[in-house]
Amino acid sequence: MLLKKIYILFCLLAIGLSAQTTAVSVDAGPDRKICPGASTTLGGNPTAKGGSGNYTYAWRPTNSLSNYMVSNPVATPSVTTNYAVVVTDLATKETEMNTVTVYVYTYSVNAGRDTTIKQGQTITLHGQAPGDSSVWWAPQTGSFFNQNTLNPDFSSQTVGTDSILLIANFPHGCVLYGHVVIKITPSTELFFYNSFSPNGDGANDSFIIGNIDLYPNNTLEIYNRYGQKVLTKTPYQNDWNGSYLGAELPCGTYFYILDTHDDKAGKYKGEVNIIR
Repeated sequence: MLLKKIYILFCLLAIGLSAQTTAVSVDAGPDRKICPGASTTLGGNPTAKGGSGNYTYAWRPTNSLSNYMVSNPVATPSVTTNYAVVVTDLATKETEMNTVTVYVYTYSVNAGRDTTIKQGQTITLHGQAPGDSSVWWAPQTGSFFNQNTLNPDFSSQTVGTDSILLIANFPHGCVLYGHVVIKITPSTELFFYNSFSPNGDGANDSFIIGNIDLYPNNTLEIYNRYGQKVLTKTPYQNDWNGSYLGAELPCGTYFYILDTHDDKAGKYKGEVNIIR
C-alpha cells in the first residue's frame, strides 16, 4: 500500500512538472490582404500560449508597426511585407518564432502635375490609375467635361487656386486619392471651343465661349455651310445646344461671328462642330 501511495505521488509530481514546462506555441496570425494606406492587426488570438504565460514579444521589421513589443501590433506597410514575431518565455527563456505576410494591393493613382491656366481657359488633365478602377474628379470651384475619365477637360471662371481631388475606386473596396492644384490667373481673353455634343448628358451640351460673360453686350450669329443663319443671340450666354427653330441641327461644321461690341475686344469669326 505504501508503495502504491508513493507511486501515485510521483505521478502527480510528474504531471505538475510537465504542466509547468509545456512548450510555448506562437501564432503570428493568418496572412492578410489590405489596400494601400490601410492598416491591419497582426498576431493570433492569442499570439502565444503555453509555458509560464509570461512572455516578451519582438516583431520584425519594426518600421511599419505601431509597437513591435506587443502581442498584437497594428501594421501599416506600404508594400507587401513578411513579418516575424519572436516570443520569449521569461520563466524558462524558451523562444519560439512564427511568421505572417501582409499583402498590399499594387493600386496607385496620380492626378498629374500642378499647373497654371487663364480665367475661362480649358485644359485637359492627365490622371493615372490602373484600368480596373473607376474615377471621379472633385473640383472646388471649376467645372469638368468627362468628369469620370482620366483625361477630363477642366475650366474655371474663378480667379484663384483650385485644389482638385482625383478619386479612384478599385476592386476589394480600395479607394485612393490623387491631388492636383490648378492656379487660375485673371484674363479677359475669349476662348472658343470648336466642338460640342448636345446629347443631353449634361456635359459639353452647348457651344462654349470662355469669358463670354465679361462682354454682356455681345451678339452671336451662327451659319450653316450653305450660309443660312441658324442662330442670332444677344447676349450669347453659352446656351446654344445645336438646334434651329426647336429642331436638332445635323452634325457637321458651322460658322460663327461674335461681335463683343467692345472696342478693345472687337469681332471674332471661326468654326464650331456639332458632334452627335
